[in-house]
Amino acid sequence: MKRIFELCHSEIMAMEKRDLIETIRASEGRTVMAEVIINCPPLVYGVSNPELAAAFGADMITLNAFDFNFPFIFGIDDLGIDFFRGLEAFDNIPSRVRENLENPGYIKKVKNITGRFLGVNLEPVPEGIDYPEGRVLNESNLKKALEWGFDYIMITGNPKTGVTDGTILDGIRRASAILKDRLMIIAGKMHGAGGNNIYDPDTLRSFAVAGADVVLIPAPGTVPGVDLELAGKQIEAIHEEGALALTAIGTSQEGSDESTIEQFALMSKMAGADIQHIGDAGFSGIALPENIMELSTAIRGKRHTYRRMGYSMRK
Repeated sequence: MKRIFELCHSEIMAMEKRDLIETIRASEGRTVMAEVIINCPPLVYGVSNPELAAAFGADMITLNAFDFNFPFIFGIDDLGIDFFRGLEAFDNIPSRVRENLENPGYIKKVKNITGRFLGVNLEPVPEGIDYPEGRVLNESNLKKALEWGFDYIMITGNPKTGVTDGTILDGIRRASAILKDRLMIIAGKMHGAGGNNIYDPDTLRSFAVAGADVVLIPAPGTVPGVDLELAGKQIEAIHEEGALALTAIGTSQEGSDESTIEQFALMSKMAGADIQHIGDAGFSGIALPENIMELSTAIRGKRHTYRRMGYSMRK
C-alpha cells in the first residue's frame, strides 16, 4: 500500500474507504487535512479554497459550510461571473445551484479539479437550534454525501451550534447505519462548539465503538487543558478500539505564525496522531496557505511536502 503523499491523481480518484484507511495507516502520522469554508469568496480571486489547500500540501480537504440543499462552491461555481459588475453579478447563482442539484457528478467534478480526498462537515445540532437544513446531519444529507461521491464525512460542530458528545454519538450511529463500509466516518470535537470540550478518553472510546473510523480531538495546545500528556492518553484509547486518531487545529490558531503551527504539529505527532487537521480561520475561509505547508513540512519534511504539492494532476 502506498503512503497517502505518494498517491497520484488517478489513484486518489479510484480509492475506496478500506484502502483510504490503509493508506493513512501506512503513512505513519504524516497525513495532512485542510478544512476550508466554501460559501464565501476565496482568499485568492479565481482560485477556490479547496484548490489552494491542495496546492500547499493537503492530502484531504474538508468542506465546511457546504449546503446539500444549496450546493455552491465559491471559486469553482462562480467562474464566469463578472465581479466587476457589482452585486448584480451574483444574480445567476441560483441557476448554478439548480444545475449542481441536477448533476449527479458535481462533487466528483470538484474532486477531479482538486485531485484530493474530499469530505464534508455534517453537524448533529440539538433539537431547537436554528441551523441550515442542508448542513445538518440527517438521513437525507447522509445519503447525498454517499451518492454524490464524498470520501468521508466529519461529524463535529461549528462554534455556537451547541453540539454535544451525546449528539455526536447519536450522529455516529445514524451515519454508520446508512454509510456502512462505503464512506469513512470522522467524529469528535475540536473545540467546545458552544458547549463543553471533551476530555474523557472513555467518551472517545464510545465514538469508535459506535462506528467512527477516525476520532478527532483538539491538537495539544489549542484547547485549555489539552496538553501532550492528555492528548497521548486520548489517542491511546482511540487506537485501542481500532480507530484512527485526528488532531485538529480549529481554534483560529490556524492563523498564527508558522512557529506555532510547527509546535502543534510536533506535539500532535508525539501524541500519536494519524491525521493532522488545520482549520479554516485564517483569512476568507482557509488557513494561511503557508501554514498548511508548514504543518506538512513539520511532520514529513520538504521532500514529501513537495511531492504532494507536485502530484496534483499526475495521472
